[in-house]
Amino acid sequence: MKLSICKHTSLYLIVFALLISLIPATIVAAGNDSNVVAESSDVQLIEGKIKQFNPEQQSILLQLNNGEKSTILLDWNTVLVGYTSPKEIEKGDKVKIWHSTGSDTPTAVKIEKKLTVGC
Repeated sequence: MKLSICKHTSLYLIVFALLISLIPATIVAAGNDSNVVAESSDVQLIEGKIKQFNPEQQSILLQLNNGEKSTILLDWNTVLVGYTSPKEIEKGDKVKIWHSTGSDTPTAVKIEKKLTVGC
């Protein structure tokens, strides 16, 4: 009976090792730009405070941590974390925005509202 348990355990370990080897472990760190937290060839992550949200144009004016301002567009593919709809986006919210880098005006891929801690 011990032999069959060892045989199954070895099989499970082999399958587990194969599954682990399939997980990609590529994380690209930011370069010299202090506003860019992480980047890849198509998507870039920036952090800052929302200075203005225009619901008609679906655009956000974001003030980056170094004071620079950037306009980011939203579309129906934009993933919202911490919001149930774009209507909840407010001036003063601190956010992380992953956006495309392929056009003149970046389009948000994901917007994550940072949690506020306090009384």
